[in-house]
Amino acid sequence: MADFDLQFCLHRFDEVCEKEFGQKYNLSKLERDFGHLRSEKQWLAAKHVNSLFDHKRTPFWRYWQKPDEKELDQTLRRDHLCLALPADDTRNRPLVQRLLEIFHNIGVVSLVLRFAHPDRFGTFSTPVAYLLQIHRETVLELYLACCAELGQWQQHFKMESVAATETALWTFHKLATGSARIKPSVELRAQFDADKWIQRRRASQAIRPLVEKYGPLELAWILAELNPKWAGKIAGEEYERLLRCAARRFYPKRKWDFENDRWAQSLISEMERNKQILLEDVVTLKKVWTARNRAVHPSDELSSVEVELMIEGVERICQPWEGGPKKK
Repeated sequence: MADFDLQFCLHRFDEVCEKEFGQKYNLSKLERDFGHLRSEKQWLAAKHVNSLFDHKRTPFWRYWQKPDEKELDQTLRRDHLCLALPADDTRNRPLVQRLLEIFHNIGVVSLVLRFAHPDRFGTFSTPVAYLLQIHRETVLELYLACCAELGQWQQHFKMESVAATETALWTFHKLATGSARIKPSVELRAQFDADKWIQRRRASQAIRPLVEKYGPLELAWILAELNPKWAGKIAGEEYERLLRCAARRFYPKRKWDFENDRWAQSLISEMERNKQILLEDVVTLKKVWTARNRAVHPSDELSSVEVELMIEGVERICQPWEGGPKKK
């Protein structure tokens, strides 16, 4: 199977537009027309926004409603909004926020920015956001995250700009899913799905919010139903970490051989003899250790219920061990 080629998708943009909309669009010409708005001496005007909804120049009128021209003209004349940006990204967020306050629609905001600054912004597209697997709590954060991720794809696939990268992904979506006028390409979709760099980026975007928000045991509980073995491995590693915390907390002067498989059972027995855990806790912790071993051995199975019991035991008994040596 051939490697996924995003440049190939971009080159088919005209073909897709002809089939889907009945005409081609010269978006590069529109980018050049907006080029002067990158100057600090220029202001955004209603005529610039109107050009983005010209039926002969773009297909965007099909997806978003053109703002009221008279009202927009009054607002922009009053605000004297400059689209100039410094070389770094420090003003990206404030500019997007200000445009959102004016247009109240992230799609229209993205059109303005996509043509004024194609090097760092793309059109906001739900299909492209899905392909990137971007999820955020607000449209502002979602759009900024999409553009940042498009920048990563731009570098990897050596695309001309962030805007070109977004256009190529939109074209891929059309080619891969098809429509009444376009036959879906199973081969192209298979190439996309088989690209390990792409799937790593998508998985990272989908999973990162969970990893950043939740601790290991919470994450294990979330994954328990989806994949008990993965969840058991995460919970098992946290259990072993907390056991080491207990060893340092209750026996700070003793040297434990953590490379020896029996050290955990020795520690648990020692803690039970010293009344640091109850006898029934010993039974629970031994079951947790057994579940941990089953999670890491490929021949063993583990159910979601067993993982949940495992997590419950670690949370109840082991989490208090977090910290330094116990004070006497």
